[in-house]
Amino acid sequence: MASGNKVYADFTSLVGKPSRGSKSVVDPFGYDQAIASGSVSSMSLAHGKTDEEGDMALRAKKAWEVAMGPGKTLPMQAFMAWMSGTGVSIFSILITGMILMTPVKTIMSTQQTFAPLERAGKSAKKLDLTMQKAAFVAINIAGLIFGVYRLSLMGLLPTA
Repeated sequence: MASGNKVYADFTSLVGKPSRGSKSVVDPFGYDQAIASGSVSSMSLAHGKTDEEGDMALRAKKAWEVAMGPGKTLPMQAFMAWMSGTGVSIFSILITGMILMTPVKTIMSTQQTFAPLERAGKSAKKLDLTMQKAAFVAINIAGLIFGVYRLSLMGLLPTA
């Protein structure tokens, strides 16, 4: 081991404006005292929006997540229908009934589902969620159509 090799670092060039706790250490890159103290919202600085606009954008994004929620259950319902078979038995009829009733109940409760997202507070503006509600109902109608198709496969629709 060589004892003559020593590492030397000169930090005197880093002395700049004094930070909050120390007079000789510079604030790290990207550090902003206004954000750290909480006087300015970090979301409004990052996106150039006020808190109200950021809240409305967040509520709209959450509304799209709620609207697409029933679409996530369709693959599971299709798998359950496939596993139960197309024969007329109590299990396959119960699965088909569940596939038919879930979208009907969900469509009937569309207003209650989106009510918390339309107006979050007393002073908050009402958010227009027409597109999200339309997508929500359309996805549920697709589930209903799948249930009717399932009834047709089982031979329970009077089509002749």
